[in-house]
Amino acid sequence: MVVFTVIGVASLRLSGYEPPAEPRGAMVDSRLLRFEDVRNGLVYVYDAQSGDRLAQLAPAEDSFIRGIMRSMARARRARDIGMQPAFLLARYADGSLVLADTALENEVNLVAFGQTNEASFAALLTAEPR
Repeated sequence: MVVFTVIGVASLRLSGYEPPAEPRGAMVDSRLLRFEDVRNGLVYVYDAQSGDRLAQLAPAEDSFIRGIMRSMARARRARDIGMQPAFLLARYADGSLVLADTALENEVNLVAFGQTNEASFAALLTAEPR
């Protein structure tokens, strides 16, 4: 029985079948963000619509945000896309917090990385301009 299950799942995956994603529900909060590397390892985070600076990430701080953004920047560089297109940070009705790259249409569900890491991005949803 187990062998048939493994063979069945493997054949579906190899044929390109993608299992349906869990529905997230409606988007309940969102913000378009832009990230900019500046002097001495600082990273500024901007509201992409208003242009207001929301956060300043020091070199030894916010390593989770830095790691996620480094990964997304690498994907953009591989396709000759700069950091100007915004990233969409969105909270959904099911509680998930997702960072989506609007230029590449890929996303990261931040809830999967634990509450502390998710909270570092969640703070950007409600951050006031500096």
